[in-house]
Amino acid sequence: MRVPLALALTAALAAACGGERSGRESAAVDSTTFGDNRAAQGDSARAVPDVALLERLIDEYEGLDVVMDRLAGPVRGKAWSGDRHEDAAKASLLDLLQTQYGERYLPRTPAGVARTTDSIDALPRDAGTRALEDLVLRHHRRVAQAIGTALPSVSNGRVREGLVQLHEHLRKEIDQLSKRRSSS
Repeated sequence: MRVPLALALTAALAAACGGERSGRESAAVDSTTFGDNRAAQGDSARAVPDVALLERLIDEYEGLDVVMDRLAGPVRGKAWSGDRHEDAAKASLLDLLQTQYGERYLPRTPAGVARTTDSIDALPRDAGTRALEDLVLRHHRRVAQAIGTALPSVSNGRVREGLVQLHEHLRKEIDQLSKRRSSS
């Protein structure tokens, strides 16, 4: 007799949890997608190009995040404040993916990140700091270019708005990092 009540409560809780997300409606059923699985399927796995773009950008930030998490302390001597910006950018992309498409995406670390991390880690401290700054600059340029190229074809207005904001932020960061690099 208790089993049916427990099943009913479980079903009710599951329905209640899936119905609302922080007051925002989702365009799709909530699901979790693992980046490694999506990568094995190829870019054509998603019929919605905006979703594929968001996933690629999230993966780009994941790669940078892995490097910065491992190297910021040893190379910079302390946590790098820029890491917070990268985490916020990745979080905003993940939020767009979930709120607009109902997808919780678990990013994959792009190939070559371990090699990059090891090579920077092997450098003397000052050279490692410069290499890390150069890596961030290249990342920002690559992501800004990907966003700039994709923006004309982004169909979801909220995704476009979020990408425009991120693009503007990246352009400012690129200018600041470039000025800092040229004055060094």
